[in-house]
Amino acid sequence: MKLFEPARIGKLEIRNRTVMAPMATNFGAPNGAVTARQIAYYAERARGGTGLIIVEGTCVSPPEGKGWACELCLDKDSLIPGQTDLVETVHSYGAKIFVQLHHAGRQTNPGNTEGAPPVMPSAQPPKAGLPPHELTTAEVKALVSKHVAAAERAQRAGYDGVEVHGAHGYLTHQFLSPMSNQRRDEYGGSLENRMRFSVEIITGIKERLGLDFPVGLRMSAEGGYALDEAKLMAKRWEEAGLDYLHVSFGGIGPTTVAPREESPLGHKEGWIVHFAQAVKGLVKIPVMTVGEVRHGQFAASVIEEGKADFVALGRALLADPAWANKSRGGHYEDIRRCISCGWCLSQLFVSKPVHCVVNPECGREVEMARIVPATKKKKVMIVGAGAAGMEAARVAALRGHKVTLYEKEKEVGAGALGMAATPPGKDKIKWVRDDLETQLKKLRVKLNVGTEVDAALVEKEAPEVLVVATGARPVQPSITGLDKARLVLTAHDVLAGKAQVRDKKVVILGGWQTGCETAEYLAGKGYSVTIVARSSRAQMAGDAIGANRAALFGRLALLNVDILSEHDLRYVQPNGVLLVGKDSKECFVEADTIVLARGVTPNREWTNGLEEKIAEVYYIGDCNRPASIAEATLQGAQVGRRI
Repeated sequence: MKLFEPARIGKLEIRNRTVMAPMATNFGAPNGAVTARQIAYYAERARGGTGLIIVEGTCVSPPEGKGWACELCLDKDSLIPGQTDLVETVHSYGAKIFVQLHHAGRQTNPGNTEGAPPVMPSAQPPKAGLPPHELTTAEVKALVSKHVAAAERAQRAGYDGVEVHGAHGYLTHQFLSPMSNQRRDEYGGSLENRMRFSVEIITGIKERLGLDFPVGLRMSAEGGYALDEAKLMAKRWEEAGLDYLHVSFGGIGPTTVAPREESPLGHKEGWIVHFAQAVKGLVKIPVMTVGEVRHGQFAASVIEEGKADFVALGRALLADPAWANKSRGGHYEDIRRCISCGWCLSQLFVSKPVHCVVNPECGREVEMARIVPATKKKKVMIVGAGAAGMEAARVAALRGHKVTLYEKEKEVGAGALGMAATPPGKDKIKWVRDDLETQLKKLRVKLNVGTEVDAALVEKEAPEVLVVATGARPVQPSITGLDKARLVLTAHDVLAGKAQVRDKKVVILGGWQTGCETAEYLAGKGYSVTIVARSSRAQMAGDAIGANRAALFGRLALLNVDILSEHDLRYVQPNGVLLVGKDSKECFVEADTIVLARGVTPNREWTNGLEEKIAEVYYIGDCNRPASIAEATLQGAQVGRRI
């Protein structure tokens, strides 16, 4: 398979054509130093067979250039020792390692920059916090020098090469786009002038570090300019001495491939490979593609068909650091697949460390990467085969325990996990269930589906350990006149396929993610839907991941779903509901069916008294408290290690 044959960037040989794309993590120390967590995180991906690791964007000019709170930095010599430790660890597993040189420009906030105003090529309205400072010509030249100095420190630390971040709306990209660069000096105006900043960085690094030290650039093939102009940029960078191009897209609008109503969950595999293919047809240097590459077979086809020279994997390597080794061995069924949910990115935006929905070990490699065999093998009974229960069963079985998993439905993952996968565009969530079920079968975990567990059954089975993962049930609010409605259903039953809406006019009570997604699901089937939410419009679906939330509201608008935010329910009548707004004005909405989506409450009353009879009892997932899939898998992984 050509994907796993050695390849070169310049004179540097790389063991295969898989690349870890640079992704911000917030794992660094506040002063920009490398941490033990960071080293363990990258080491796991190198150990997993990846050919080239490109370390996340590393700031060349803090504090104003930092894009996130705990970004790595390379602005001073005192940071070199930690970088060296990282490089040596990755090298010990046979991978090569580059570092991405980064300056956030306008794409930051005062919390990241320690209060310093952000900078950009041209003064524009603030994106977050302080108005950006327009760089003087002298300051631009100083930033070129800072990029070169950071590259030199990277070389001294032992890195095999560097990548300039010229995409996604950060500073170098801001110079390239006429939408963000209206300068009138030598760094603005014509394409040649807008490229001058990036070209001077490339030539400066080459002059300082030598022609044999690889320098790449991550570019947006669209982003405030069209593909035709991006092709001209690619040629110019090659002429300047660039050793490879890493082709992405976006960061500055407009673009042609990401409609507002399409969430990351809906992106097809390799959805922007055509950009890399277009650039590859013009240059002789290697080209990397990136963007929702999930399967080894697909990555191999990209290389075999000549669409790119390297395949960069981003979130796929968060989900499974051993993606390369498993793909090379043909063990595709063992890969934990990225579902493109965006949870990892959402954590970054609230200054948290990056973690993964399907891989709770991501970012926790120091404490969780190795599963240690149990000193005493125990009989473990797990009740509830959702994300939490299945992950607990997987880890406990790997440790050698005798595990039996019970599920009241006829198949695993049929509860909250199945419900979450029902709305349009969310079918990839089924992969969480499918991948866990595959591993449970391989581990010979006994599955008892279609079996409802009560205290008597637990006492009969007499486990040494009981793990309760029975989820939650919908809250049944006390509403005047609800018993007079023509039909009352819960969102859970609608999405689980247990209840059918009969007539056309539907009112959904509850504006969190479940209510909004149920509205989309029903509107897509031709129903006339109104969402009634007590919260403000800005708070609705606040439990959804940011990029998915914006796309969800775009789709609701296309489906003509009525949204009545900041409205409460007075009472229900047989033909509709009487509401009152924040202005105390009443309104009546006709409804044939009322769907309740006002939250859930833990389902665990049946366990009362069992803690006195069983030595170890654990509650995980929604039956502990309402939780996301990420929280559920984490709790399952933690309990599996504690038993």
